[in-house]
Amino acid sequence: AMYAAFREGRGTRDLCGPSGLTTEQFVDTVAEDLGERMATGKAPAPRPVAGSSDGAEAPEAVLHPSRSFRRNYNLDEERMRQLFGRFDTNGDGNISFDEFVEMSQELGIAPMRPDAWHEDEEREARRADIEAGPRGRVRRWASIEEPKLY
Repeated sequence: AMYAAFREGRGTRDLCGPSGLTTEQFVDTVAEDLGERMATGKAPAPRPVAGSSDGAEAPEAVLHPSRSFRRNYNLDEERMRQLFGRFDTNGDGNISFDEFVEMSQELGIAPMRPDAWHEDEEREARRADIEAGPRGRVRRWASIEEPKLY
C-alpha cells in the first residue's frame, strides 16, 4: 500500500517535493488502501493524484520522486554534467539513440545479441582451454573425489 501510494504520486513531501502529502495525509491514504486490500483481498484501483485540479486519474506513466529529495543524495552534479556532455556529442542537451548506444558501449553496459553472447562465451572457453594446457580444464565435477576432465 505504501509503495502504491508513492507510485501513484501520493507520497510524502520529503520524498515527492512540495506537491507531496503531509505525513497525516499519507498515513490516511495508506490506511484506506490497506482497508480495501483487507476487505477485498485485492489491490485498489489507482487513485487520482492528490492536489490535481481536475480530479482526473493519475497519468499511466509511473511517477517517481526526484532523487535529490533523498537523504543520501551525494552526487557531484558538476561531474555528472561533464559526463553527460561527453556523450552529448552534438551539444543539443539531449542524448540521442546513437549517442546512447555509444555511451552504453563505452561504459560496458550495452546488451549483446544472443548469438554474439554465445560466440563470446565460446571464445572465452577456447581461451581457457589453451591456458589450461594439454591436461585440459575442469569444467564439471563428477564427484568431489574425481573431477570430470574434458
